[in-house]
Amino acid sequence: MLLCRILPAVFLLSASLSCASALSTPVLAAGAAHDGGKARKETGRIDSGAFLRAIVAVRFEDDAEAAQAFRQALAADPGNAELLRQALVRGIMSGAPDVGALARRVNAQSASRNQVSVLALGNEAARQGRWAEALGYYHQAESDLLTHLIMPLLMAWGEQAQGHAGVAVKSLLAQDAPGLTPFYTLHAALIARAGGMESRTQELLFRAQKLMSGSDVLTARSCAAWLWQHGQREKARELLRALEGTDPLLSLAGPGLQENIGVFPVTSAREGIARAYLLAAFILNQQGREQMHADPAGQGRLAAAQRNASAFQFNEASRLMLGFALEMDPTLVEARLMLAEIQNEEDHPEAARETLLHVPPNDPLAPVAMFRLSMFDIAAGRLDDGIALLHRLSSEAPEQAAGQAQVERVLGAALLEKKDWQGAIAAYTRAMELDRKHGTVDWALLSMRATTYYEAGDWPHARADARAALAYAPDEPSLLNFLGYSMTERHENLPEAEELLRKAHRLAPDEAAITDSLGWVRVEQGDVDGGLVLLEKAAEQIPEDPEVNYHLGEAYWRLGRRTEAVDQWNMALGLHPTPSDEGLIRAALARADMAPPVKPDEKMSDQSTQQGEKTP
Repeated sequence: MLLCRILPAVFLLSASLSCASALSTPVLAAGAAHDGGKARKETGRIDSGAFLRAIVAVRFEDDAEAAQAFRQALAADPGNAELLRQALVRGIMSGAPDVGALARRVNAQSASRNQVSVLALGNEAARQGRWAEALGYYHQAESDLLTHLIMPLLMAWGEQAQGHAGVAVKSLLAQDAPGLTPFYTLHAALIARAGGMESRTQELLFRAQKLMSGSDVLTARSCAAWLWQHGQREKARELLRALEGTDPLLSLAGPGLQENIGVFPVTSAREGIARAYLLAAFILNQQGREQMHADPAGQGRLAAAQRNASAFQFNEASRLMLGFALEMDPTLVEARLMLAEIQNEEDHPEAARETLLHVPPNDPLAPVAMFRLSMFDIAAGRLDDGIALLHRLSSEAPEQAAGQAQVERVLGAALLEKKDWQGAIAAYTRAMELDRKHGTVDWALLSMRATTYYEAGDWPHARADARAALAYAPDEPSLLNFLGYSMTERHENLPEAEELLRKAHRLAPDEAAITDSLGWVRVEQGDVDGGLVLLEKAAEQIPEDPEVNYHLGEAYWRLGRRTEAVDQWNMALGLHPTPSDEGLIRAALARADMAPPVKPDEKMSDQSTQQGEKTP
C-alpha cells in the first residue's frame, strides 16, 4: 500500500501466528465461553450481559463497543485478569483515554502482565517525555518475534530522545535482520538527523534508498527533504514525482508533497516510535493476507476455518499495532489509511469512515484519505457526501495527475447510481480524456459510459461506445452480451445480435444472464423451441430474476402453454422488476386476459403439456 511496495518474507508463518495470538489475545467464541465460565466459578460476580456484548463486539470487530463492554464487565468483577487484559487491548485499539490506568492495573498483577501492558506503559512514559522510564518498560517486554522486530527501533528512538543519537544509530546498524535492514537504516538516518549528524544522515538516507526493494513513501520524502535543504531542489522534485508515478492515488497528493518538500516527515522520537509500530502493523497485515490466500486445495473445511481464524488474529494484532502508532502520533495519516483499509475489508465501512474523518486536512496525504473516504461514503449509501468529496478532489487535483482519472471514474459510478445520467456521462468522458493524455485507453470506461448512455435513452451513443469497447476487448463476455441483448430488444440486426450472444455464451457458458439473452434472441427470431431450452436453463440458475421469468413466460405463451406463461409473469411481477420491465410484464398479463378462450382440444393439449416434459 503506502508504506512500501515490496517487503521480503522474513518470518516463519508458524512463529508469526504465535506472536499475533499472544499480542492480540482475541476472544474467540469457544475461548470466551470457557473464560466466562471460569470467572463465574471463581467470583460469581460476572456481568454476563456486558460480557456477551463484548464477545459479540469482538467478533464483529467493533473495538469501541468491546472496550466499553469489557470495562463494564470488569467493574462488576475487578479481580478478573482476563477481563482486565481484554479491556486494555480493546481500549488501545479504540483509542480510549484510560489505557494508561488499565495498563498499570494489568502490570501490577503478575498473573495478567503481558507484552501489551508493558508496551502501553512505555508508550505513556514516552508521550510524557519520561524517556528513561519508557526504556525501562520496553526492557521488560519478553522477547518474542514481534518485540524482536520493533524493540531495536523503540530503544533507539528512546536513546535519541535522551541525547544519545550516536549510540542509537550504532545499535540499529548492528541488527542482523536482512529483510528489515532497509528500515533500520532509514530510522538510523532519521535519528542521525535529529542528533545533528548531517554527514551521517546523508550517507544513511541514500543507503536506505538503495536497499529498499520497492518504493517507500517515508524513504522518498526523507531523501527529498534532505536534497531540498541542501540546495538540490530539482533533484528533490524529481524524486517525489517518481514516487507519485508508483501509485495513481499518490499523484493526488502531488501538490501537497511538493509544497512540503523541505519538511522531514519524522522529526521527533514520538513520531519515530509511531513509525516503528506502523511497520509492525504492515508486516502483520501482509502475513494475514498471505494466510487468507494460502492454497486451500485438499485442505478441507477445517483447514479453511483455521486459516480464517489465523487471519483474524493477524488483523487483530495489526490493529493493535496501529492503535499504538496512533497513540504516539494521532496525525499519522499512513496509519489511519491502513487501519481504514482493514476495517473496510472486514465489512466495517462506518468504522473506516470514522477513522479517516480524523485525518488532518493540511497533511500532504489528505487527498488520498479524501478519496478513500468518498468510497466509504458511497458504500454506506451517503451518495451526496461521497459525490461532494469527489467533486472537490476533481477541482483540486492537478490536471495531469494519474489518479484524477480514477476520481472521475468513481464519480461517474456514483452519479450513475444516483441516476444523474448526464453528470455520469460527463465524468466518464473526463476520465477517458485524462487517460488519453497519458497514452492509454480503458475499454471498461467505454463500457460504463455505454451503459450510462443506454440508461439515458441515447441508444446511438450507447451502441457506438459498446462497439468501440469491443474493438479493444473483443472477447469480453459482458460487452458482447450488452450489445447483443440491447440490439435484440430493439429488433436491430437480430442475426448479428445472435452472433454476438453465441460468442458470449461460448466464452461464459455458465453465465445465466448470457444464457437468457441467447435464448431470448432465438425466440425473437422465431426459434421458440430452441430458445426455450436456454431460457429454462437460465431460470433454473437465477429463478428470482424478473426479466428471465418474463422471457420464459413469453416463450411459453408463443408455444400455447398459456397457464405456465401467466404463472411466470405473475412470478416476475412479484420480484420487484424495474419500471420498464414491469411495464412489459403488465402488458403481457393484460394481453393474456384479453386472449380468446382456449378451445377444449387446445386446453387438453395445454394441460397434457404441463403434465409432461417442459422442453419439447
